[in-house]
Amino acid sequence: MPASDYGSHDPDFTQEQIDQCARIVDAIRAINTKVVRLSGSAEELAAAADQVEGLARSLDHVTQHRAIETFRFEFDFSAPNNVMPFNPATGELNPVAPKLEMKWEDNELVADLVFSSNYESGPDAVQGGMVAAFYDQLLAYVVMANGKVGFTAWLKVDYLKPTPIDQPLRFKGWVESVDGKKFTARGSCYQGDAKLSEAEGLILGGYDLPRVDRPVK
Repeated sequence: MPASDYGSHDPDFTQEQIDQCARIVDAIRAINTKVVRLSGSAEELAAAADQVEGLARSLDHVTQHRAIETFRFEFDFSAPNNVMPFNPATGELNPVAPKLEMKWEDNELVADLVFSSNYESGPDAVQGGMVAAFYDQLLAYVVMANGKVGFTAWLKVDYLKPTPIDQPLRFKGWVESVDGKKFTARGSCYQGDAKLSEAEGLILGGYDLPRVDRPVK
């Protein structure tokens, strides 16, 4: 994608329009989950395929240009996942990403979510690469919360137990240390009290990022 398109948006696009976009994205998330269980007769599948192809065509006239920012140039502690709404790991407006709730809590970024069956690799287990992708973005966000944005230099994930599908999970991320523009960030994933995995990453925070003030506790 050219940088000119990546950064383009319509400043007059309203919250009501964004809400309708979110409805579309949530419906496509539901489709993503359903298609891993496709079955039925050839006639039934053909009818369903006709409808899905029609749905895809129906979006042509509302996808002519980008109306919502790909990157919102501030970190909002009251809505931390808003900064990159189309991110494939966490973006609330990207149907590839799981539906999640994210909040800032006691100097940690906390994300609650369920990986549905379309993220399954082994039996009842989330594909490890998806877990790593989620950590990659979570740790980048905790650096943004510290006023910097940059790139991941390296990421290490320790898988302590399988990450289950269709179960409530909680991810936590925080900054462990800072050395100039180098941020060492860490994270953990839990199912209840059981720790499933942990991660450590080095984020190169080369650019300043404005922040909306932390909510007062």
